[in-house]
Amino acid sequence: MSWRSGIIVAVLFFTASLYADDQALWREYGLEHTQTAKQGKLTVTTYEMKDLTGALAAWEWMRSPNGRACDLASFCMQDGSRTIVFDYNYVLVLEGAKPTKAQVDAALNALPNKHETSLPAILTFVPRQGLVPDSARYILGPVSLQNFAPELASSKPGFDQGAEAQVAEYRVGKNEKPVRLAVFYYATPEMARLHTVEFKLIPGTHVKRSGVLVAVVFGNASDVEADTLLSRVQYEAKITWNETPPPSPIKPLFQLLWNIIYLSIVLAGLCLAAGLVYAGMRIYRRRYGTLESDEAMTTLRLLEK
Repeated sequence: MSWRSGIIVAVLFFTASLYADDQALWREYGLEHTQTAKQGKLTVTTYEMKDLTGALAAWEWMRSPNGRACDLASFCMQDGSRTIVFDYNYVLVLEGAKPTKAQVDAALNALPNKHETSLPAILTFVPRQGLVPDSARYILGPVSLQNFAPELASSKPGFDQGAEAQVAEYRVGKNEKPVRLAVFYYATPEMARLHTVEFKLIPGTHVKRSGVLVAVVFGNASDVEADTLLSRVQYEAKITWNETPPPSPIKPLFQLLWNIIYLSIVLAGLCLAAGLVYAGMRIYRRRYGTLESDEAMTTLRLLEK
């Protein structure tokens, strides 16, 4: 085999491995369907994901490091004539020309099987101070961990237990070289505590646990830089109480007492009214002589002598 043939084989092998990695990453992010359509000068490629989290992860992965945020959608990046939009459980790539907001809205409104859910809770706790634009990548499993944080791939972060993570780069202080941070989100503080021990076993890492979060600074970072960045990761639990509290026992007792008083007053009034009517009837009959002898009242006039 000549050296040219060897180079061609090597290039083909490298391309095939990259394609296989992309396919594995798409599967991990939950790609269900993709299609491409022409809309005038625009070429619209639609990626339907399993859920909103997978769409967010795919959008962060596909956006260009040279892109700029645009106002065509809630999550929109533009790099020249390439626009990437994420909404619901979809990622849209529009190429060929710069689309208008009306075109983007029309494309989003035409999407079938849209699932609208809330954004992942971990985004609330990822630090914003010093964040390098477009450096964040969402981790949903071992494939994305190997792609975006290979230094931590030797660990077992607990993806089979529902763990998720966000990896990003930060500029700390005057250091021009970015510092890499991974924030892992767990279902319970106990799970976070157990995995904190595993992360500390990886050489060159600085680890901090805060509630259900585990923050890991990895790569070439000094102790000062790592401590500064880790101090920005704080977990604050937010509890929403949806269950209706039991009613106060005082209110039913007060209502019962008030009902008894009200009923007593009504009965007393009825009795008084009935007595007055009866007395009036007897007085009337006695005065006009219609009172029978057996109905007359016998009055004993006892005089004391």
